[in-house]
Amino acid sequence: MKRKSDDRILAWVAGVTLAIALAGRAHEGPEHEIEELTAQLKNGGDTSDLLLQRAIEYRVLGQLHSAMKDLEDAARTDPSDHRIGRELAKVQFGLGKTNEALATITRALGEEEISKEEKAGLLMIRSGFLIARSELKKALADNHQAIQLYDSNPEWYLQRSNLEWLLKQTKERIAGIDAGLAKTGAGILLVEKVIALLTDSQYSAALALIEPELESSRIKSSWLLRRAQARIGLGEKEKAKADLEETLREITPRINPSAPDVSLLLDRSLAHELLGDLALAKHYYQQANDAGAEPWVKEKVKSLKERLAKSNPSVGGSEEKVP
Repeated sequence: MKRKSDDRILAWVAGVTLAIALAGRAHEGPEHEIEELTAQLKNGGDTSDLLLQRAIEYRVLGQLHSAMKDLEDAARTDPSDHRIGRELAKVQFGLGKTNEALATITRALGEEEISKEEKAGLLMIRSGFLIARSELKKALADNHQAIQLYDSNPEWYLQRSNLEWLLKQTKERIAGIDAGLAKTGAGILLVEKVIALLTDSQYSAALALIEPELESSRIKSSWLLRRAQARIGLGEKEKAKADLEETLREITPRINPSAPDVSLLLDRSLAHELLGDLALAKHYYQQANDAGAEPWVKEKVKSLKERLAKSNPSVGGSEEKVP
């Protein structure tokens, strides 16, 4: 069951871009931290380190121009500190200065006194910048090198899987996921392997991984949905229909109408879409979009509206009966 590349590219690139631009330390009271750091700077503290810390606080607040000034001052004080280069590159990227961000992170990578783990982190940041520029082969090369240096972060394997999927490197993708599973044992990589197998039309292999998860899971809807996709691929339409109907029975009471979970709305939307209930699918995709889903969902709503209009021109995809 292949996923549409446009949908996934939009969702994933937007996620990577946002994560880089907004990444910061999660804590309370950045304004108070800034006041304390400013006082320490006035009292003659370690200038470059204090400027770096204050820049991070400014970035947490979204005050990127203030962060930029502190980081540029810090870099002049200690040009060899790769931590400053890392933060400066993130701020430059957040301000839309992608070329400058790439140049800065590349200089930081050239510093001699950085650990393998630190270099791996810098490579992943540069990989994200390259993804935003659609330079996927270069992004994959950085991603792969980062994992060679530090192989215990499941998220890095996920990003590599996405890149290999977009570059149609199916065998490498599945082998890379397997390597990540062997190293980390992360459940998110098992899910990614099932998705990779479904995308590659390896439906029987996907089922072999799905069945044990269904047996052991208390909440089964996501695994039922994946099994339905595998069964559709195998031509087992009635079994797939039963899985999709069971998925909807489990999901529906779990959705809070006043604050719905986007992932549940998306699962419900896909279940209806696979059942051929395009009007309901469009309705729930629209709900997910209204609840803050990723950008591809808006495109999905538009696509379904067009399909409905073609199948029933008198309705036009806008007056169908929905709950």
